[in-house]
Amino acid sequence: MEDTGQKRARSGAATKRYKQTVLFHWLEKIESQESVDLTPTLALHLVKGWMGRGIDRLVLNKWFMITGRTAENKSEDHHRKDELIKKYSGQVTDSIKQAESEMRKVKSQLALHG
Repeated sequence: MEDTGQKRARSGAATKRYKQTVLFHWLEKIESQESVDLTPTLALHLVKGWMGRGIDRLVLNKWFMITGRTAENKSEDHHRKDELIKKYSGQVTDSIKQAESEMRKVKSQLALHG
């Protein structure tokens, strides 16, 4: 049987993964809609601008790294960082709040039936 601390830890980890999924949805959407050359570094800066903190760099590398890319051929879209943060901040914030609300509902249902 799982104790309360373990349940909370698993619940917190699930919420974190869900938020990360929401953030990656927005990063991919922006990459496509804005024709942005989205590198792991630029993606990290966008997330920090929206959330006030970063996300797992290894995951960013898996999603946005281009093999063989060097400082010589880095993205030319870094100058758009502030524009993109500002343009999408409200939408990303709303999506994160919705995700948190959905997770609270799930946790509440689990508490009733667990």
